[in-house]
Amino acid sequence: MIKIKIIKTSAYNKDYDKKIIKKHLDKERITIEKVERLIIESINMKELLLNPLHYVYGIEKKKGNLKEVYTFKINSKLRGYFIPDAEYPYNNLEKIIDVQFLKIDDKHYGDG
Repeated sequence: MIKIKIIKTSAYNKDYDKKIIKKHLDKERITIEKVERLIIESINMKELLLNPLHYVYGIEKKKGNLKEVYTFKINSKLRGYFIPDAEYPYNNLEKIIDVQFLKIDDKHYGDG
């Protein structure tokens, strides 16, 4: 059975090292691993978004200029960004089996 594959961009890997590994954020690293596992275990984007765990990890589609992007909650300040590897608009979520992890963002929440 085909499952979703995650492609990590160099910007994502750099953010991961800088914002998670170098700061020794173990809980956040575990959260990211759980989100990755949830995505990998999904057959396609439709199944991922129907899974109740997507609420637990705050997986949601952005609006406005970033309407092609999905995010997931890492902690109260950090969010991970990913996009389906398909043409926008994503009319057929059942055919999307690859996603790209783009970055980890801490700007939205500020220093709070």
